[in-house]
Amino acid sequence: MTQSKVETLNIAGMHCASCALLIKKSLESTKGVETASVNYASQKAVIKFDPNIVGNSELKNAVTASGYRVVDQKVDEVAESRIYRTRFIFSLLLTLPLFVFMFFPSLKSNFLFLISLFLTTINIFVIGRNFYLGFWAALKLKSSTMDSLIAIGTFSAYLFSLVTHTHHYFEVAASLVTFVTLGKWLESLAKAKTSAALSKLVDLSPKSAHLKNGKNFKDIPVNTVKINDILLVKSGEIIPLDATVVSGSSSVDQSSLTGESLPADRQVGDSVFAGTQNLTGVLEIKVTSDSKNSLLSRIIKMVDDAQSTRAPIQNLADKISSIFVPAVLIIATLTFIFWFFILHSTLEFSLFHFLAVIVIACPCALGLATPTAVMVSTGLAARFGILIKGGEALQNAVSINAIAFDKTGTLTTGTPVVTSFKNNGVLSDSEILNITYALEINSTHPLAKAIINYCHSHQIRNSKFVIRNFKTLPGFGLNADVGKDKYFLGKTKNSQIELTKNNKSLASFVIKDTVKAESVLAIQKLQENSFQVYLVSGDSHENSVAIAHELSIPTDHVFANVLPDQKAEIIKNLQGTQRVAFVGDGINDSVALTQSDLGIVMGSGSDIAIESGNVVIMNNNLQSLSTLFAISKTTLSKIKQNLFYALIYNLVGIPIAAGVLAPLGLTLRPEFAALAMSLSSVSVVLNSLSLNRFKLTNV
Repeated sequence: MTQSKVETLNIAGMHCASCALLIKKSLESTKGVETASVNYASQKAVIKFDPNIVGNSELKNAVTASGYRVVDQKVDEVAESRIYRTRFIFSLLLTLPLFVFMFFPSLKSNFLFLISLFLTTINIFVIGRNFYLGFWAALKLKSSTMDSLIAIGTFSAYLFSLVTHTHHYFEVAASLVTFVTLGKWLESLAKAKTSAALSKLVDLSPKSAHLKNGKNFKDIPVNTVKINDILLVKSGEIIPLDATVVSGSSSVDQSSLTGESLPADRQVGDSVFAGTQNLTGVLEIKVTSDSKNSLLSRIIKMVDDAQSTRAPIQNLADKISSIFVPAVLIIATLTFIFWFFILHSTLEFSLFHFLAVIVIACPCALGLATPTAVMVSTGLAARFGILIKGGEALQNAVSINAIAFDKTGTLTTGTPVVTSFKNNGVLSDSEILNITYALEINSTHPLAKAIINYCHSHQIRNSKFVIRNFKTLPGFGLNADVGKDKYFLGKTKNSQIELTKNNKSLASFVIKDTVKAESVLAIQKLQENSFQVYLVSGDSHENSVAIAHELSIPTDHVFANVLPDQKAEIIKNLQGTQRVAFVGDGINDSVALTQSDLGIVMGSGSDIAIESGNVVIMNNNLQSLSTLFAISKTTLSKIKQNLFYALIYNLVGIPIAAGVLAPLGLTLRPEFAALAMSLSSVSVVLNSLSLNRFKLTNV
């Protein structure tokens, strides 16, 4: 069976949501294409297709056939805004004389007509040529877009002036292009800010690195650095690639990746990451990944992919947009018929309202309502060290009312430590720890490391005792001889680790996987916000309940001795009455992460777990969960506001343009209707940008 392939294309030239729907229609009509999702705000198309039937060239041809261009790199919104600014300036210069002519009626009408015809022709067919090209492309696909409305509106005014030999509607046609282009310029400026977070991430990585060459260092481009190369990073410099410290020590600011404000101490053997800043010392680092596979690159890709995805609520806007333009054309035609044929108004007055209806209608605002909010919020979350993989995850987070946690490495540190030591008084502490160290230094058991670290903390780093006949007892512990005495170190019935000499107890150790410092506050905050909290662990019931007790998780919400596939079954059962998020970090959590309504992965987790999750907590701080849910709730609220504003704007604007207030002497000129249409899109984008005012105090 052929594996479907997914391709992402960068598309230039989209003006509105109906443009995106036109491209989607063209792609999905191509044989071999299974699904196509086109995002107007991010200017991207994500296509799932059968590579045995259709290839990249056919996909690009489908986009071209709809009147748009496939480009190699993501559309630069800043460069795009400059293009619109230039078009607006030229369009304005061509339009202003037409308004000036209105104040000099004594000039010969033929002169006015010829100059007006010349200026308007250049304006609408040169400056506004993209509107006509878009209209023609849509017509060939038996569809319509906002370009269709603008092209019909401007050409109707142009043709009316040409036929009646008057310049009166030339300024209307020209000003339509001017005001729409102004709106597109303002919109592109605002849209550029929605992807500012991604741009900042891209700018984090330096362009060059100090490569060690013998005893010297030379600067080379980062993209030429190879794995295992040794680089020098001076104080204050940005670390260019993921690496391991081989010399030196320093504090590193990792806030760009994790959102954590406190620097992390790094010394020999520790990992450092591209895009983080070396603050104090000088480091020599050994490169562990190239620029394309660094953690920073993976984060950039995750954020970029997220900003190109759709939230389910966007389906509503798309359904409306798909019938929007044809509906507007019908309303505009009925408006003309009503005024001209029924009320017997003048041709000019009837055309006036026909044009106003066409140009005030705005599918752009609807199309921008969801994707701009998603782009801003995913970038915002990334600043807090939270990677949200798209609009669907954002929307799903709002409905979550239960959270199930893996224990080890998620709620706990994942590193067992000695939490208490009891000496039964037969030998001194120093003698007991020396004997214990001598026994455990030969063991490879995970708990042995905890005891050795405890001995280290008490300055025991070697032992005078000589061990003989060392033997591991799987599941129990170990025994060995020291001189004529037989020692045992292992588990007792009460889960402690006991040291005995000739069957007489000398001391005992309590070893636990300790709860993370932030876990208590994180769970408390979630419970205060009415989330049901569950613990799902493969550990013993006794240990799981003990951890749950520390976190104030009810005992009946604890599932212990759970195998990986059983975790998913538990999540499925909980989903019978609740919307469940699962939080984990290991390979054994991947099935549960996929089963849950929202899979949340700790950034320290395995690659498989990270791929299975919908959200990645890069800073490994569970308190970020409250931030995640607050951001998702605020974002969905903004999306609903945007959709409301867009719909109300059209529901109110179209009747006014049609002339319902004309009996009161209130009418809307077509050129001002065009300006209002353009500004409606800008207002929606600005409302999405207000998400950037989100503060942690909102949580």
